[in-house]
Amino acid sequence: MGSDEYLVELKDVCVYFTERVGLFRKSVIKALDHVNLGIRENDVIAVVGESGAGKTTMGRVILGLQKPTSGLALFRGKDIYSLRGREFEEFRRSVQWVPQDPYSSLDPSLTIGEQLMAPIRRWNPKVNAEARAEELLKLVGLVPPSFYMNKYPHQLSGGQRQRVAIARSLASNPRLIVADEPVTMIDSSLRIGFVNTFIELMRRSSLSLVFITHDLALARILLLKSGRGRIVILRNGRIVEEGDVNEIINNPKDEYTKVLINAAPDLKRWLKNREEGV
Repeated sequence: MGSDEYLVELKDVCVYFTERVGLFRKSVIKALDHVNLGIRENDVIAVVGESGAGKTTMGRVILGLQKPTSGLALFRGKDIYSLRGREFEEFRRSVQWVPQDPYSSLDPSLTIGEQLMAPIRRWNPKVNAEARAEELLKLVGLVPPSFYMNKYPHQLSGGQRQRVAIARSLASNPRLIVADEPVTMIDSSLRIGFVNTFIELMRRSSLSLVFITHDLALARILLLKSGRGRIVILRNGRIVEEGDVNEIINNPKDEYTKVLINAAPDLKRWLKNREEGV
C-alpha cells in the first residue's frame, strides 16, 4: 500500500533524546527506535506497553508535536513537519488529541461551554457554536447538556471532565483521534463505559482511533467491541508484536507480550476459562 493511501503513516521513525550523565558524558535515550506504523481511514489501533515504552512519544509524533530524530511522519503521504498553510490547517483539523489528565488540559477560568465553543468557531465558523457544543456534550453522555454548559472544570468529576475532553476533541470534525491513556485517571468501574463511548463515536463519525494504554485487557475489549483494528505491543521504543488481538494473546511470540498477559488478571482468567471450556 502506498503512503498516500494511509491517513497517517510512520516510516522508520526514531526519536532520540540526549541526557547528560556526569560532567563529561552523555547518554542517548531511544524513545522510539525504527518504528513503522500505518493508520488507515476508519482504523482502530490499540498501542500497549508499560510506562517508558514510548507510547506517548509515538502519539506526539502522530499529532505533530514531536519531530522525529530520523524517519518520516506522513499525513496523506506528505511530511507532517513540512506542512504549511492550508495543508497544515487540514492536518491540524483532522488529527486531534484526548489527553490523559482532563483537568490540566481544561482552562479552570472558562466554562465548559466556552471551552467547547471556541474550537467550534475556529474550525466551523458557519455552525451555531452553542447548539453544536450541546450536541457534542450529549454525544459523549453528558445530559442534559445545558446543565454542563455553564459549569467550570472544578465543578465536575474526573469522569465528566474526561468526557468534556473527548467532546472538545470532536469540535473540529476530525478524521483521527489519538487518545493517550484516556481512562487511567478514571475509576476502574467506569472504564468500560468510556470504551463504549469511543466505539459509539467511531460508529457515528467514521473516526480512526489510536488508543494508547498500558492495560492489555482493556485494549482487547476495545478491539473486540469495535469489530476492527489491531493491537501494537511497544517495548523500549520498538514494536515487538502487531496484529489481531486474540491471536497475539493466544499465541504471543515475544516474551514481553507474555509478561503483559501475566500482569493482567482479567486476561489470565479469560485464557483459563477458554482452556477449560467455560
